[in-house]
Amino acid sequence: MLWEKSDVLWEAKPHTIAKIELLKAYLKPWFAIFGSTWRGHDIVYVDGFCGPGEYTNYPDGSPIAAINAANEILNGSGGRWRAGDVHLVFIDKDKRSIEHLDRRLASIAMHPRINTDCICESFVDGLEDVRKALPSSFKENQPLFVFIDPFGAKGVPFSLVADILSSNCSEVLINLDADGIARIFKAGGRAAHERNLAEIFGDDSWRELEDRQDFYEQCAHVLELYKRKLKSLPNVRYIFSFEMRNKGGLDYFLVFASQHPLGLEKMKEAMRKIDQTGGYQFSDASHGQTLLFRFDKPEDFASHMLTFFQGYRAEWQEVVDYALNETPFVNPKKMLAVLEKQGLIQVDMKQGHTRARKNTYPDGMVEAIIFGEANNVKN
Repeated sequence: MLWEKSDVLWEAKPHTIAKIELLKAYLKPWFAIFGSTWRGHDIVYVDGFCGPGEYTNYPDGSPIAAINAANEILNGSGGRWRAGDVHLVFIDKDKRSIEHLDRRLASIAMHPRINTDCICESFVDGLEDVRKALPSSFKENQPLFVFIDPFGAKGVPFSLVADILSSNCSEVLINLDADGIARIFKAGGRAAHERNLAEIFGDDSWRELEDRQDFYEQCAHVLELYKRKLKSLPNVRYIFSFEMRNKGGLDYFLVFASQHPLGLEKMKEAMRKIDQTGGYQFSDASHGQTLLFRFDKPEDFASHMLTFFQGYRAEWQEVVDYALNETPFVNPKKMLAVLEKQGLIQVDMKQGHTRARKNTYPDGMVEAIIFGEANNVKN
């Protein structure tokens, strides 16, 4: 039965629908991996700023996408499910949205292992409620994914993001409103900018924006500064930021952060699935926010890799991490093949290993890549 819609709903823009599709495409392998390997441990997904769960023109908001992903994996797992229960928590301070979502959830058939909870509070207070109810997810390295999708620039203290990411098995996907943050800076005291920006970044590093006069440069620096803050957190090594675009231009900007490379690999695989529809493009956020990338165009990023490592003998893991964090690819192999064909790199194999042919990089066999005239090559 279709749920009766009310004026609490609004129309989903194309970027919103793409975001929901991306979230579901990521959550399915996320539930599957932890569900089959994390024996006896509960899995927790938190949706901050969840909304009413549907739109006037689209039936599934992010809460329903998460439920559908968990249902699909649990119902198809057979005897492969090793984890405990799945807790899906939806937070929104808008009372009408939560009430509508509650009624919407009542109409959905869920697997017995799925537990849902709707919290009508701010994201800060709601997450504290989750911490009290499920403390092991924040303290004992149990699987935790937090989708942070605020309506604007405020409401997400960096201290809270840092606390979430302190757990070994936690990840976040954040909608960073760089435009809105830059506008807070521009408005100055009228927007209580010192207090709000200190909360967003966790310190006074936002003052770097004072050195950027152009508004669009400030927006770009907001992103770079936020990524730098994430990278400063203990063990948070895998961060990728991207804009989702339709054919008309900029639509949406998201930041993903994890302690594990597999999380970022699966996020990029989810992006590839969305990209196959042909309706969306992705813009790389680390090269001036201008380079649209395709997953079948490694040459677009090979030159950036060469510039980054020029004159350096890079250990294999360094090259892998660069590919994950700075390119749309899950590994560097296609980009390295481009560079090797041009004679711009040398491959240093591990002792006792050789390659059957050039332009291949067998797993576990490559020790390092020498980019151009390396200054730190081992003798």
